[in-house]
Amino acid sequence: MKFSIITPTFNSQSTLEKTLKSLALQSYKNFELLIIDNASTDKTLEVVKSFQDQIEIKIFSETDRGIADAFNKGINQAEGEIVAILNSDDFYLSAEVLVNVAKIFEDRKIDIVHGDMLFQDEQHGTNVRKPLMCSPRKAFPFNHPAFFVRRSVYKKFGLFDISYRYAMDFEWICRFFDVKSNWLLNIQYFDKFPLAQMTAGGASYNHEDKTLKEVIRALKQHQLYNFEAKISQALRRSRVVLKKYLTCIGLSSLVKIWRTYKWKSL
Repeated sequence: MKFSIITPTFNSQSTLEKTLKSLALQSYKNFELLIIDNASTDKTLEVVKSFQDQIEIKIFSETDRGIADAFNKGINQAEGEIVAILNSDDFYLSAEVLVNVAKIFEDRKIDIVHGDMLFQDEQHGTNVRKPLMCSPRKAFPFNHPAFFVRRSVYKKFGLFDISYRYAMDFEWICRFFDVKSNWLLNIQYFDKFPLAQMTAGGASYNHEDKTLKEVIRALKQHQLYNFEAKISQALRRSRVVLKKYLTCIGLSSLVKIWRTYKWKSL
């Protein structure tokens, strides 16, 4: 069973080495890394090439039309049966991540494997985040860096919609949630240890207002924007506004306290 790990990059030389090291250390070696580079002008590609004797790497460097376009390019070039997207400032937390995920996928009925992630945010609090595994009406159900999917799922449900710049993964998730029967796929949660670390500062994190608008658009597109969804999104918007205000007046510590309570209580 072969994995295809897709890593979009753009001037990522300062963070990419951790990503690559976490892959080079994997005990499960049957995987390829697809670097989808948006014509970087720094030493990103030099960093990538320094790992070519340790990892099977394919490099595609050209301008793209956004993150969703980069994801799609990687999926179209992927040869592995299992696909994962690992951004250039994220990394796997254990050398045993792929081997444990591969064992679950030995069951041919399983379409998706997902798990916990460590969310690194020095300003607002670092914590282990368990997937909420809820309806998309309420929140994003999974942790994207700790998310593995059979390539056949993309063939069935399609690639990412490039008209979404920040919530393309949320819109994609909405496609296989059915109002009557919930999830249309067989999904397995891995709970032994956190699979990946995600660092605050990505596109959706830095553009939370725009991300929220796209989330609502996706919910409406898939007939999921009911009363529950409206309440959930209103509460989320309130939290975003409150976080910005507390940060502005120097009270980020209150956000840390709230996040610690929230994630420990789940």
